[in-house]
Amino acid sequence: MMPHHSTLSFTQGPKRQAGMTLIGLILYAFIAFFVAILLMKIVPLYLTDQKITSIFTQLKNFHGGPQEIRSTIDKQLDVNEVDNITAKDFKITPFGNGFKVQYNYEGRADIVGNLAIVASFEHQVNVSP
Repeated sequence: MMPHHSTLSFTQGPKRQAGMTLIGLILYAFIAFFVAILLMKIVPLYLTDQKITSIFTQLKNFHGGPQEIRSTIDKQLDVNEVDNITAKDFKITPFGNGFKVQYNYEGRADIVGNLAIVASFEHQVNVSP
């Protein structure tokens, strides 16, 4: 028997590197930064709306006239630390044997330059006297 000699021969072609190029990385970082800025501007609009929604939820079980309703709204705005809105911004009108309380507004978030995002919010509840 003849001895078996094996020769291993490795041929390597040109190496291809996988990964992100510097331009791709910069582009990715720019997009991530822009999304982060958007979130930082938009999230406070919805947090404020959540606070106003909680005020309207509490008014569902409230009984009283317009002065008591405004007083309660003022207290709740103060407790929830909503500074740019007052009870005078809420519209209170007679409705049936009670009152309808409405607050419709647009929240605005300036993004950059003359670019802004506007979100519209509508709230209403009927309050018994």
